[in-house]
Amino acid sequence: MGVEVFRHWTGIVAVLAFGFGIAASAAAESVETAVAAAMGDVEAGRCEQAWQRLARIDGLESRARLLAGQCRVREGLYPEALADLDRIRGAGDLTPEQVGDVELYRGIALYHLERYAEASAALDEAEGLTGGEAELALYRGLIALRNGDNDRAAPSLEAAARLAPAMTEPVASYYAGLAWKGSAERAKARAAFQRVIDLDADGPWGKEAAKLLETTELFPFFVKMSAGIEYDDNVVLRGGVTQIVPQGSNSLVVTEGEKDWRGVWRVDAGVEVFRQGDWNGGITGSYSGSAHYDLTEFNTHYPTIGAYVANQLDPDTTMQARYQFGFAWVNEDSFLRAQLVELGVSHVWPTAGTTVAVADVIWNDLRFPTRDVTDRTGPPPGPCPPGPTATGCGPIGLDEGHERDRDGVGIGGALEHRYPVSVPDLLGNVFEEIEIGGGYRFRYYDSQGNEWKHMAHVFSASIGVELPLDFRLSSRASYEFRDFLNESTYPDNEVIGQPYVLSGAERREHEVNVEVEIEKDLTDALSISARYAYLDNESNRRVFDYTRHIIGGYLNFRFE
Repeated sequence: MGVEVFRHWTGIVAVLAFGFGIAASAAAESVETAVAAAMGDVEAGRCEQAWQRLARIDGLESRARLLAGQCRVREGLYPEALADLDRIRGAGDLTPEQVGDVELYRGIALYHLERYAEASAALDEAEGLTGGEAELALYRGLIALRNGDNDRAAPSLEAAARLAPAMTEPVASYYAGLAWKGSAERAKARAAFQRVIDLDADGPWGKEAAKLLETTELFPFFVKMSAGIEYDDNVVLRGGVTQIVPQGSNSLVVTEGEKDWRGVWRVDAGVEVFRQGDWNGGITGSYSGSAHYDLTEFNTHYPTIGAYVANQLDPDTTMQARYQFGFAWVNEDSFLRAQLVELGVSHVWPTAGTTVAVADVIWNDLRFPTRDVTDRTGPPPGPCPPGPTATGCGPIGLDEGHERDRDGVGIGGALEHRYPVSVPDLLGNVFEEIEIGGGYRFRYYDSQGNEWKHMAHVFSASIGVELPLDFRLSSRASYEFRDFLNESTYPDNEVIGQPYVLSGAERREHEVNVEVEIEKDLTDALSISARYAYLDNESNRRVFDYTRHIIGGYLNFRFE
């Protein structure tokens, strides 16, 4: 972190004066002259010269080495400083306070050499001995902050700022602000950042603190918006079932899929409404929709509203409960009401990325009716009852309206892990950051109709890459196996006015999803992106056997 806060010379001067008698005024004057000259060397960064000047005087060798070590710490020469200080550990000609100073500055040097455990041990040895209480508090706070212990770091850093502001500021207040923010003490974090701005408004610390102050709202919020145009080659997700006119006609009534362009949009927003200790909670909402060019009967609107409560169990682990309610329309007709309850836990490992585990319950209430298909009038192969019918006729006694009722409850859980990959130096100019991820999800859906009862297993993998010039590339692939618990009520072929026969096999589906998106930041809040999505749903029932391709371009906004 490059913190330079080392001006602790008073104790050394006092001991140097104590170490000499005043029997001979000429000798005293010589020592005082040497000390003054050595301190001048230190101020000028001439550490070796300062050490040599005092080391020539009997009884000052260890004190000279301490002065040289402090000087080299001040100059950022941490390996050299540590070598000096290690040579005088336990020296018998040092006072207790100087012994504490040796350990204090060893701790500082070790911190900057990223030997944090050793640094912490050295600072513990300095406790109660050194006169550098401000430096001790500062580096204890920095080590606690690095370890994610914000609750310990913040008071220690505040103490450093209070004990010796001329020596530790604005550094101490800046990191105190980070620690308070990490502890969810936003009011205290804002106060600390404001102190930094007051002390260093035009400097690097003040400018960074001003940015952090803007993002440390008492009621933090976010708004994300996206709008774009997509081409979809299978808007209705129709499979391979066809209906044909009887008596040998080849006239096709229903074919696979329908293609169309559409405009799409999405807004996601949230605001934190309370934060107390390790607890916080807020409100979320979203609205997504589409407007097709030709197939306007498939225009959709889907607003949601929800709330969450989170608890930080420890510096690396957070638990969150979430509820969401959504209401969808298709072509202005009520289509779906959905509710979600989710409980999740996330844990950040020191060097192994982030793991997220969730359990959820979903309630679906589809608002459109499912109709019964006319039954045939006799044993197979028929016939259908007299009169016109838009489709074939089904088995006797089968109530398709009930069996195809998709209302129900889904229960599931998921485990996902994301891991940042170290970028080799040779690829540093091509990839700035790489994150890979993978996960598994299980779901059991209990529908009111037997058609949709199933268990599902979903495996997923993802990769995100930060590229130069503010480009980002992300991709995700998943495979889902759906094992339905009953035979399907949908035929593979229908002839208008004639009975059809159902398969006796239980329905099975294998779904593959692939998404690739590239995004370019235009400003901190604005970006453009392009996305390609592919879906292949392989089913042993032709009506559910289909593929889909979507390609689109979007304009994205984010405000926080």
